[in-house]
Amino acid sequence: MKKDGKYRYSLQFGSESEQEIRAGELLERLGNKKSSVIVAALNDYIVAHPELENSRCKIEVKVDSGYNRETIEEIIRAVVEERLRELPAKSLSAESCGQETADILEEDVAQMLDNLDLFQ
Repeated sequence: MKKDGKYRYSLQFGSESEQEIRAGELLERLGNKKSSVIVAALNDYIVAHPELENSRCKIEVKVDSGYNRETIEEIIRAVVEERLRELPAKSLSAESCGQETADILEEDVAQMLDNLDLFQ
């Protein structure tokens, strides 16, 4: 909103992603100098996307969740391995702890990762 020859806006966003946290921390450090950084950043963005200056342009902003397939795979593997370590030792016979268990684990993880395609 423009008032008294100045543009005034309120800005609020979450802290769920690494991008939001980085942006929030920078704005916190800037104190009362946020406006000049916001203006510079938006002008750089407009230069990179000149179509935004067209008043009829539909504005779409795609936000990256911060998680790529590789990161999700690492998280799933870590959780599965942690769960396997938590199993009582007596429930795993010596016979089932070899290559067969590793193969089953790999198969289960692969199946979970294949299911991730549903969310993309």
